[in-house]
Amino acid sequence: MNPWPIQAQADAFYGNPRGSNGRASRVWEMLKLTTIQLPFKMRFAGTEVKQVRIHRKCAASLSRVFDAIWKAAELRQDKIDEWGVSDFGGSYNFRMMRGSSHLSMHSYGCAIDLAPERFPMGVATNKFCDAVCNAFADEGWVNLPKDRMHFQAAIVK
Repeated sequence: MNPWPIQAQADAFYGNPRGSNGRASRVWEMLKLTTIQLPFKMRFAGTEVKQVRIHRKCAASLSRVFDAIWKAAELRQDKIDEWGVSDFGGSYNFRMMRGSSHLSMHSYGCAIDLAPERFPMGVATNKFCDAVCNAFADEGWVNLPKDRMHFQAAIVK
């Protein structure tokens, strides 16, 4: 299991992504973020996504998650599409949490959204299939009950 921090300790664990002007720090981005290649096809608003930008501390873990999902799908893109994993909703994005003055976990590069139209925020009843949820859970990623599209490498307390 990965030693992910509690959300409130994200600055200490991932580094402070804020620049002196309160906006995204380009220096932090260069030092802390990387990209991972995807084992299957993903799309964002109809455009193919070949890699995901994520924090370096999360990169190997997220790669293992995607590899486990790909294996569970029997290397079949049609299953990936059926499960909604090919519908990329975003990863690193410097912004506040909706309705909050705190940084979103996306600001730290430790969160990813998948299938945002299928699993809209605030709808707790639907969730990803067990293969997807288990792949993230096995790596310690958290799926929020009221934000099923969202997986993060930070513990909610």
